[in-house]
Amino acid sequence: MKKGWYWPVLITAALMFTVGANVVMFFASSADPNGTVVEPDYYRKAVDWDRTMERRAASDLLGWNADAALSPSAENVRALTVTLEDSTGVAVADAQVVVTLIHNMEAAKQVQATLQPQADGGYAGAVAAPRSGRWEVRVDARRGDSRFLATLHAEAP
Repeated sequence: MKKGWYWPVLITAALMFTVGANVVMFFASSADPNGTVVEPDYYRKAVDWDRTMERRAASDLLGWNADAALSPSAENVRALTVTLEDSTGVAVADAQVVVTLIHNMEAAKQVQATLQPQADGGYAGAVAAPRSGRWEVRVDARRGDSRFLATLHAEAP
């Protein structure tokens, strides 16, 4: 045999291994319901991008701040608390607060809830959030003609 005959075989084997690994990863990701998650109504959101930016700018002008916290799970239900403060640090009362929660590992399962006002000026509600870890909390708070939008992150123990 000639010296170096194995190089074409090694290169062919490496290429075949790469193709095989990509095929396995393709089928594994296709079987996962979170493997192909996209934003709901993403086309409509893209078309309305300018209006979304106007809403965010108006929300930013309010100067409100928000914070979110999740309690430990009790039978796959957690208490979500959102605090809203105006630009002077005073609690924002009498708002209607709707939240959307998205876990990083299960983006296909979004959880929506309407939070109730609390005596301390915060807003709270029970949400079906079984997984611990990092949750994205999208807040939509309305009071009168004012609308506040925020995307927060909360760590669930």
